[in-house]
Amino acid sequence: MIRSFVCSVYVLAVCVAHPIQANDECLINDGLMDEIPSLNNQTTINAGSIQVLSDARLELKNGFEIKLEDLNVNGDQAVFNKNKNSINEILNGFVSGQNYVSKFEKGSINSLADEAVLESGEVSFRNRNIKFGFKELKESTQDKFKIINTSFTSCTDTQKGWEVTADEVQLNDKSGRGLLKNLKVKLFDTTVFGFPVIPFTATNKRTSGFLEPEIAFSSDGWDAYLPIYIVTSEKSDLTFAPRTINDRGNGFELNLRNLSGFNQNNIDVIKINNDKQISKASNKDRWAYAIDHKYDLGKLNMQIEWSKTSDPLVLNDIETNFDKSIDRRAHFLPQKVVVGFPLIGGKFKIRKESYQIINPLFPYELNKSPAANFSIEKIFGATSFSLNLDSSKFSIDRVPLKFYSALTNVNGLLDKFDTGKRNFAAAKMKTVLNNRSYIAEIENELIYKDYDQDSGKNYDGSFIKSKITFRKYFSKRDNLKQSNFELLSGFGYTNYRDQSSLPVFDSQFLFGSSHALFSNSRFLGLDRIIDEKYLFIGFKHLLDTQNYKVKTNFGLKERLEPSKVLNNIYGSDSERDIATFNSSFHTNNNLSFDIGATYDQDNRRLERSELAFGFANEKSKLLLAKKFLRGNVALNLQNLNYYEFGFEREFISSWKVISGFKRDQGMKKNIDAFLGFGFESCCLGLRLYVSDKRLIDTNTLFEVSQLNENEIYAWKEMISLENKSRITFEFELKGLSSKKNKLTRFFQKSILNL
Repeated sequence: MIRSFVCSVYVLAVCVAHPIQANDECLINDGLMDEIPSLNNQTTINAGSIQVLSDARLELKNGFEIKLEDLNVNGDQAVFNKNKNSINEILNGFVSGQNYVSKFEKGSINSLADEAVLESGEVSFRNRNIKFGFKELKESTQDKFKIINTSFTSCTDTQKGWEVTADEVQLNDKSGRGLLKNLKVKLFDTTVFGFPVIPFTATNKRTSGFLEPEIAFSSDGWDAYLPIYIVTSEKSDLTFAPRTINDRGNGFELNLRNLSGFNQNNIDVIKINNDKQISKASNKDRWAYAIDHKYDLGKLNMQIEWSKTSDPLVLNDIETNFDKSIDRRAHFLPQKVVVGFPLIGGKFKIRKESYQIINPLFPYELNKSPAANFSIEKIFGATSFSLNLDSSKFSIDRVPLKFYSALTNVNGLLDKFDTGKRNFAAAKMKTVLNNRSYIAEIENELIYKDYDQDSGKNYDGSFIKSKITFRKYFSKRDNLKQSNFELLSGFGYTNYRDQSSLPVFDSQFLFGSSHALFSNSRFLGLDRIIDEKYLFIGFKHLLDTQNYKVKTNFGLKERLEPSKVLNNIYGSDSERDIATFNSSFHTNNNLSFDIGATYDQDNRRLERSELAFGFANEKSKLLLAKKFLRGNVALNLQNLNYYEFGFEREFISSWKVISGFKRDQGMKKNIDAFLGFGFESCCLGLRLYVSDKRLIDTNTLFEVSQLNENEIYAWKEMISLENKSRITFEFELKGLSSKKNKLTRFFQKSILNL
């Protein structure tokens, strides 16, 4: 019947045209939309003149209206057959349903036989910004539909927007499949894309078939993407998308998904064959994949997080269309399998762990395999006891340039990296004493670690960590504001053990670690335990009112004696008594002001400073920021001193502009600059983005003599690939194409990404 037929036409529009958020003022109904017909169980007929014919037929003239169950039909004239519940010989008809309206020149509707024929008409949908035109459409009893000479658009004037046409559309309501013949996409009344036959899925159920193709143009030329969706089971599916990038080559993207309990598992793959943009000497395929799986098998749980690339720059050069993709700015990619299960009241985990470094200068993999960990915690009143046991074996293929040269007192190239086994045990007791006026926390931890290196060196040592913290809270609240104040003070101690001969398996120095003010740890990982004896004092304050919120924290750390471990790493001048301050002021009308600093009391200089101002409303965003972070010569880290600016503004007539830059004050050079324009209407989106990125070729603290020829080539190639201006143009056919990630994501989050 006509209801199911028009619903199938609607599904066609949904399948070929991605949903959009349309403005009611932009809808192109041209006055077609009327009130939604009310549901009723009776058929009513009104006409200017009614003549009774044979076989219970009524001839309706001079205008008529027939109200069916959830459908209104009217026009100039028609013949109504009560026995067959059919409306024939309709002239200048108009059909109004729950979700659509349609007008046509001629037609007939037979609800009992599930047949309908409409000629020279159009369909508009109440909840979509799209209009569907046709020369002829037919519905048959075999749940098959055919549309001849159809077109659809979301533009009032197709000569100033877009239109899709097809000679014939075939739909099978039972199988949920359809076929488009001689499809053409027109932009500004000019055909920009055509295809002789395209099968598609004509249902809102999960059915295998072709998904919406994507076509974009950027600095890499035309980028065409044709996804094929395959349902493999009730809880799994696969999307395979052949892809061609004009200035790079051909390839594909692949996504597999499946549900395991409450976990959605993903496998993403992207591959480009013989990338034309890469040096001819390379001439190799480029690829990347990411696996993210979690399984809960009763008490046993398993996690697989495995990512790998063909080269460090492939994610930076080639965008992927999948949402669950690898972060293109990640510094390393994990290859990790973890199996965990409960054991004697605690948790036992076995890990296979590796990391691929995403850097053309250091293309090595760090392996931690096998690794086993057991942890348990028990609470008795105000005291908690915890035990952590860890055993790991480390290996690495090669290290072209030593990261931690200062830690091991070895510079330059190494033929062999220290590998071996590390055992670690930590027992901790924490007591919390709480009364109405203060809270006291007493922590004591005993640590033992043992190294069995492949080079034959062995080491074992024990450490004691103690820390006492006093907290005092003050709170005041009324109907208009709330004020919370926390005062902290305490003492910390860790004994000294010589660790200069130990390898660095998985540790990393916390550069600029003002956040470690109240902690006696300067490193991630377990390879270095810092000896310290210090006092600290600080406060945290929150003021929350109806109009604004202010957060402030301040801390002062006084070291009672130098740390021998830190002095061995990067010199005696590294021991500093530091003070840190951070404050933020945010109003309800999206005005923000943030300030932060870390001050070296011994050397009387700033180690870190941040200053940022932001403003946002419905049409504008503004950001101004200045950042400074002092480097360290011994660790080959130079000062970071730069400022940034970002601006986004929506003007009248749907125009939007964004601009911004980052500038290195030390080098007196722009790091990144961009400018973008965008136009959005109810039927068309046009965006232009211009960017210029300049990386610094040499580092004043970077010894090029430590590199071999291959590493210097890798560095130069990375600079040449990254250092270039780009002009990207993108158009969006509203209702037809989904938004391309590259530029649209930039427009949506341009200020946030600064």
